Amino acid sequence: MASNATLTLSADEIDDLLYFTRANEADELDQALSELAKKNQCTTKDIVEAAIDPENGNTVLHYCSANGLIKLVQQFSTLLDPIAESKLINYQNKEGSTPLHWAAYNGHLDVVKFLIEAKADMWLKNAAGHLAMFEAERADKNEVVTYLLEAGGKEVERTGSEKPAGQEDEVDTEGDEEGFTMSMGDTSGPMEEA
Repeated sequence: MASNATLTLSADEIDDLLYFTRANEADELDQALSELAKKNQCTTKDIVEAAIDPENGNTVLHYCSANGLIKLVQQFSTLLDPIAESKLINYQNKEGSTPLHWAAYNGHLDVVKFLIEAKADMWLKNAAGHLAMFEAERADKNEVVTYLLEAGGKEVERTGSEKPAGQEDEVDTEGDEEGFTMSMGDTSGPMEEA
């Protein structure tokens, strides 16, 4: 079996997997994953983890999170079992945004809950220095903000700190409304509008 550290997919193979994900074409996605795993003599997990857009750093988990495709998120969770140990759960695209950032920004509460329960790190900041909670707040996704505040409070109570080991305090210098630019990376594809 090939190791996913050495597995390289072609640009067309990556594009197909990302397209099937964005378009929510689960049957085609399953077939493509199986064919690529067989071709590369590896697991479907290896294929999923190698399917990262080289231009923007987006993964299949970014796109199904952005579009609120909870069934696909759950399917990927099964493939990546345990998802908490997969590099994709907290994978930051070229703009530093994780699948949780995208789900929060688009107000997909069911996906946000699933990712948090799967051990997504809600304290990761994107390149603009924003937490997923901040992105949800900026997009007026109040249910998501409330949930993340509650989940964050429980985490702080449990650990005594809101920062993972090694994460430093950063000052948010992008506080004014007029100068705000969403820094989610390439959001092309059928993403929902905020």
